Amino acid sequence: MTALIMCCFIFLNLAAQKEGLNVMSQTDLRAGMAFFASDDMRGRETASHENDIAALYLRTNIMQLGLKPIPETGDYFQKVPLVSSEIKRGETYIEGTGNKGEKISRTDSVIYLMAPGVTQESSSRLVFAGYGFRDSVSGYNDFANIDVRDKVILMMTGTPEMSDPDQINMVFNIDIERSKLITAVTNQVKAVLFVYDPRSKFSDAYASGLSEMGAARPGAKFMSLKPTHNSHAVQVAFITRYAADQLLKRDGQTIKELQEKIIKDRKPVSFESKETNVNFRTFVEEVNIAVNNVIGMVEGSDPVLKKECILYTAHFDHIGVNGNGEAFNGADDNASGSISLLEVAKAYMNLKKKPARTILFAWVNGEEKGLLGSQYYTDNPVISMENTLLDINLDMVGRSKMPSDTGTFMGFEINVSNKGEILMYTDQKGRDLLGIIDSRSKESGIKTINMGRDPEIGSSDYASFMEKGVPAIFFNSGDYPDLHTIRDDVDKIDFDKMERVTRMVFLVGYDIANQKNRFVPDTIKSEQ
Repeated sequence: MTALIMCCFIFLNLAAQKEGLNVMSQTDLRAGMAFFASDDMRGRETASHENDIAALYLRTNIMQLGLKPIPETGDYFQKVPLVSSEIKRGETYIEGTGNKGEKISRTDSVIYLMAPGVTQESSSRLVFAGYGFRDSVSGYNDFANIDVRDKVILMMTGTPEMSDPDQINMVFNIDIERSKLITAVTNQVKAVLFVYDPRSKFSDAYASGLSEMGAARPGAKFMSLKPTHNSHAVQVAFITRYAADQLLKRDGQTIKELQEKIIKDRKPVSFESKETNVNFRTFVEEVNIAVNNVIGMVEGSDPVLKKECILYTAHFDHIGVNGNGEAFNGADDNASGSISLLEVAKAYMNLKKKPARTILFAWVNGEEKGLLGSQYYTDNPVISMENTLLDINLDMVGRSKMPSDTGTFMGFEINVSNKGEILMYTDQKGRDLLGIIDSRSKESGIKTINMGRDPEIGSSDYASFMEKGVPAIFFNSGDYPDLHTIRDDVDKIDFDKMERVTRMVFLVGYDIANQKNRFVPDTIKSEQ
């Protein structure tokens, strides 16, 4: 009798899954992509008219499917309060002055890594901090004999041991520079001025292309979540080697000479200038705005377990148009994830019996501006973070490797996945989840390649949930030369892959949502 009951349960479960899978189609995926990634949508930039249209398109579709709105508001829109800021040209600069206040140099060639959200000014004696590097093994420490508290410091990229060609050719080594910045901030610096190591392939942030990769600079506009209190961030920016040498010239030094001395003697040459003061001023003009996340729910069928949820996320914004008015259509990034989630939602709504736990869909905004929509959601969740068992994030799930996908992207090897493959990033290592993914991937005809916890470059909205302790899975095509260019178009989408990924993530979420016992995460600890 027990075996018979089990067989009936399995049969009913398979029948329910088939109900969902049967309504998924490449035809619908193609239709949604044709609209969402069209030239008329002008890149769906956050806070643009076209971004609002994209949100309306998503809301209209999930209303037609019958998803439930946010219970507290009865709406599918979650308002996200933002501040739109512009770093004003002419009023933003780095200026060096002598002991009598005479001007030594002035530049507005400033490329920010961490731009303050408010007008900010940092003044002090100039401190040259070498590489800003510490090594517990060798004992090398650029901070050993200098006081950097409340100072504006100048430091080179990389490390004294930078001989690896990969480092020399790298636009920005995130791991190395993040560690150095943490040390600088811990030492309570006012501001950090980066200059490329003279051994680098690049002379400055303009030559490396960093200035075009989303980094802020005078004249740039950017967005942030509206702060709940006043805060001042450390100003962190790249300057040119010429600008650095101008600041150092009163002390009879150049960046190249200082770097060569460090390498020759294997000792720090950090010093506080006796001749030069530096003033780093960032003038920010602010405007309060609001944009929308789009949220819909499939309420769980179990009266107790429905208080818990499986969350699906995808960002629907992109980066707008270029200076010639040409649209960054963002077909793979991330029309593909957004339209795939509509198909997943349709599959759940076609089930006669809904999963035991609630299925929550969040199309989030402002990912390209710094994960803004997902960060706001995690602070204002529809279902608490404690009861959010898993985030399944889709960001770029429609590209497969093409003959032109060679070389590097931002200094990293191209890693775009092949046909029939999708990359997966997750903080989970337990077989409870990875076993389900492996099984459902095979069933869906897609090979899932586990890349570990984090991508080499960039991030996506899954990171906002990880920060709150929510287990997450991030499915991604990989990086390719068309990314963030006007070439990321629908005609390059692999719809067969897109459909297979869509089917797989539906089945994975379905399994977790119907588990009798609550999913218990087995987390990879961050190495950061």
